[in-house]
Amino acid sequence: MKTDVMTPSTPPAPPPTAVTVYNVLRPATKAGAAQIVIYGHSSLLYWWPVWLLCFILAGATYAERDRSGGVTVTDTNLPGLVFVMTLLAVVMSSTVLLRGMVSVVVIMGLITAGIALAWLGWWGNILTFLDGLEIRINALGYLCIGIPLFVGWVVVLCVYDRMHYVIFDHSQIRYVLEVGDGETVMPAEGTVVEKKRSDAFRHWVLGLGTGDLMIHSGGPNSPTIQLRNVLRIHRKLAVIDQMLREKAVTVA
Repeated sequence: MKTDVMTPSTPPAPPPTAVTVYNVLRPATKAGAAQIVIYGHSSLLYWWPVWLLCFILAGATYAERDRSGGVTVTDTNLPGLVFVMTLLAVVMSSTVLLRGMVSVVVIMGLITAGIALAWLGWWGNILTFLDGLEIRINALGYLCIGIPLFVGWVVVLCVYDRMHYVIFDHSQIRYVLEVGDGETVMPAEGTVVEKKRSDAFRHWVLGLGTGDLMIHSGGPNSPTIQLRNVLRIHRKLAVIDQMLREKAVTVA
């Protein structure tokens, strides 16, 4: 009888910026003292400019009403235009992911287009057209958008997003990737942690330093874990690296 022999595939080489988790020996420590918990977040994380702008514009509209003696909307359409442009920018940037050089090319393309429009003298016509748009929202309208969005943002950020996480220890990794799933445990030996290339506008402008984290486990059949939109990702990677440097040992 012929027996098929499967040759194990060679794992891909880790990127130069990856942090390798070694199988280390550690002294006795207090429970939970030598671990780090990392949470992934939904795209709603990046919607904070919308609810913040709603509160600002609602306050400005109320202030104008007090000065004018009862007017419920502003005399200019500028707040409405700013709100709509901000909303469209957040919707596009939170749903369309452009990594690395692609995001830089898009930003440079927008800047080049703006300069070209100024050189051709078309900005005057564009501003005249925008000035003719009657987009007006009263203060209560801004609050009807801003308050529910703010409450939902806080609940998702502080409750829902904390239901999927990764916990790093020196000897094991515990993780939950889907809300409602049980916790899975795998050994930390040979694990490689890396940060994926950033979307410049999403991760640095809206996320203020967020990023996507990839965890490649060392076993041949172990899964690859991905956490999206991790807050302060560079600080967390530094903590992991420092934790490993303190506990790593060399085995002859």
